[in-house]
Amino acid sequence: MKKILILFVLLVQSLLATDILISGAASLKEYLNKNTSEYEKQNPNINFILNLGGSGTLKNQVEQGAPVDIVFLADRDMMIDLKNKKIILDEFPILENKLVLIKNIHNKNSKITLATGDPKYVPAGRYAEQALKKSPLDMDYSLIYLKDVRSVLNYVELGEVDYGIVYLTDTKFLKNSEVVKIFEKSTHDSIEYSIGVIADSKNKNECIQFLNFLKGKNWDE
Repeated sequence: MKKILILFVLLVQSLLATDILISGAASLKEYLNKNTSEYEKQNPNINFILNLGGSGTLKNQVEQGAPVDIVFLADRDMMIDLKNKKIILDEFPILENKLVLIKNIHNKNSKITLATGDPKYVPAGRYAEQALKKSPLDMDYSLIYLKDVRSVLNYVELGEVDYGIVYLTDTKFLKNSEVVKIFEKSTHDSIEYSIGVIADSKNKNECIQFLNFLKGKNWDE
């Protein structure tokens, strides 16, 4: 009887929970999974839904009126633009990252391939483009653009390409690859992750409370 009552209470809570949709950069997957889960445990009335992808693509979706409550991108300039357009209430930079070159440790191809995010849509791709101009690699390679930084990581891990440029925080998942270079900060724009609440969100108060919860939480906290 007690188990049935507990299940009933949990069911009622889930039905009454407020859904908050977060559009976040693909590289934030683990960070958001961890912190939204922790917040949901502390606040059973909140249920997060994550929409992850390339920051440029997510920004375009938000500008076109996607039903999002919070946007969290790997490019502060994009967030400032959304703020200036009054699409978000404000923007808060709360995380930083570094750019690295990774290499598949098994590949021995004569023709080298290097993958980055598409600079038109993926901040990591734009940072990579800047870094390669200021700090060229001492090798010949064919460049391949992918939809987001996690796709780059996966392609290198699977051996589909030889090298890839990703964020330092992504490298904790490497099994078949290794970091061969960390790009100096001076070779690219500052990598800042900024978050903001959509101005038209019906859940502004709940979103602001979650933003306050995230402030001060670094990648591993």
